[in-house]
Amino acid sequence: MRGEFLMTGVIRTWAMVSLMVACATAASAGVRAQAAGAPPRAGQTPAPGPAGQISPADIQAMFDAMTVMDAERFLSLTSDQFPPFVQRLKKLQEARVLHTRRRNRAMNELRQLANPQNGTGDDAAIDGKLKELAAIDTEGRAAMAAALDGVDQLLTPRQRARFRLLEDNIDRKKLDFLTRVRQSAGRGGK
Repeated sequence: MRGEFLMTGVIRTWAMVSLMVACATAASAGVRAQAAGAPPRAGQTPAPGPAGQISPADIQAMFDAMTVMDAERFLSLTSDQFPPFVQRLKKLQEARVLHTRRRNRAMNELRQLANPQNGTGDDAAIDGKLKELAAIDTEGRAAMAAALDGVDQLLTPRQRARFRLLEDNIDRKKLDFLTRVRQSAGRGGK
């Protein structure tokens, strides 16, 4: 019985990942076809423009939602644990997104400053950006650790261990998804 329940969860998860791959592939193929000047096929709606593409943030949001959906079952959360768990998990996810966004922005600015072709980056500006990057990393790690502690406060030791395993599993699915999208894009969306 338990194996049957787990298999249903695996099938549901793979169906969701497959759907995300199909959506990303379709959007990517449609945009490439429109960029090449190909008209949409009969009965096919025009592919979304750049604003309608699936962004990395959209993909992250899908996997964040998957984490919430799988957590109740995988962690065996009680009905009393689930609502505060979701709130605290959202805070953890928001802390991670904020850190990633801030870090990426700082890295892009550093990349521009350090690019020898730009000729605009003096050593003082580069040093200042490196210090800013270090501060972003320190603040981000502290915010994520505090948010994770908030989640952990609600969970038993076994649930905390299962939560770490769940997050690792979701990260693996995300990498697999991104690999499939890249492979699909490399084959021309086929």
